[in-house]
Amino acid sequence: MKIKWIRPILVLAVLMLAGLAACKRVGVEPTPAAPTPTHAIPTPTYTLATPYAQEPAAGICASFEGELVKVTLNPDVPDPRCTIVRTDQKLSVINNTQNILQISIGRFTASLEPGKETIIDTPFGEYLAPGGVHQLQVSPCCGSELWLKDK
Repeated sequence: MKIKWIRPILVLAVLMLAGLAACKRVGVEPTPAAPTPTHAIPTPTYTLATPYAQEPAAGICASFEGELVKVTLNPDVPDPRCTIVRTDQKLSVINNTQNILQISIGRFTASLEPGKETIIDTPFGEYLAPGGVHQLQVSPCCGSELWLKDK
């Protein structure tokens, strides 16, 4: 009885193998792998931070000549409270408190130890949109306004 089933299974297996052999590609050469194209890694593009107001809340704004705008963070009020800045100027922040302060503006953040200074060595025009007032965010309290006017 077992022999009766073995013969048809063997015939079927031989036919299947013959069918597979007929499916073999003949005369087709494998193509060599094409080199992977090299792409330059794009430099990240940053969007400019949008102003939170068109005009400052402080009545009078200071201005600085030269490349560096200095803001001193005091325990009560920053000095100056408001500054008119140009697109080519950079920001220096001095911590004149007894606490570690977290500061941020645009895409920049820093932790500032008491009595220390940090400089954001990127011109305002590369990270802040002109034409309005931007806030130097300070945690726990009291940042300065930077008014980046259109030229």
